[in-house]
Amino acid sequence: MQRHGDPHAQIQIAMAAKLTTNAPESDIATPVESKFKPFQPEMPQIPGVTDGSRHAKHGLDAPERQRFPQIAIAAAILALIVGTGFWWFKAKSRAAAAASAEAEIAEHAATTSAPPLPSPIAPIHEGPSRAATVEELSKPWSAKKFNFVRPITQENIDAMVIRLPSGELWAFSLQGPFGKCELEFVPDSTVLASKYHFNANHPMVVNPCDSTVYDPLKLGAVGGNTWVRGQIVQGSSLRPPISIDVKVRGRSIVAEGIE
Repeated sequence: MQRHGDPHAQIQIAMAAKLTTNAPESDIATPVESKFKPFQPEMPQIPGVTDGSRHAKHGLDAPERQRFPQIAIAAAILALIVGTGFWWFKAKSRAAAAASAEAEIAEHAATTSAPPLPSPIAPIHEGPSRAATVEELSKPWSAKKFNFVRPITQENIDAMVIRLPSGELWAFSLQGPFGKCELEFVPDSTVLASKYHFNANHPMVVNPCDSTVYDPLKLGAVGGNTWVRGQIVQGSSLRPPISIDVKVRGRSIVAEGIE
């Protein structure tokens, strides 16, 4: 216990007070002044949230920023691969469909017979029919078959023209006057005798169906005052062959009309 009257004790108290008064200002804690930033507003102070956590929320660190280009490149490569595969699949599907269609068409063509072609239309005949040439019928009893086209009906008629010994031409229809039997020119007298039992010294025209014999050198009546060549000398036919009018034009023999 100190005594207030002791001078030594008072001196010690005065020195202690002086030491306390002269303490350096640096040892006294002073608050840190914050720097003013005009373009960056001060963030509000939130209890329990530090500045480091706020920076972590508003930004990404360097490793995460480096991973973004790598992810974008990988996505682009994956899209390219998927697109290429889809295009290849579609192209293969189209090729398979085209091949299947071609196979079906070929099979249908092989199993289906082609339709018959239409029959060609016979051209309309105008003018006289050419029967033969003068050279072809230069000798007596020379003969030639030809096709006569009836001018009005365009009917095709099988016919024959014969050079007679007098130089005259005789043309006639090979179709019998009353029937469908085709007439024949028989130049051999032995055939006439053996087959038709008719003796002749020159060629004849015969009907093989009824054995009628027509003489080219004689005229026969067809009714009234009309006479035509080919008189009936044997058989039951009612009239001579149907005559065709022929003329010589230059070196050609042409048929112009029929009775």
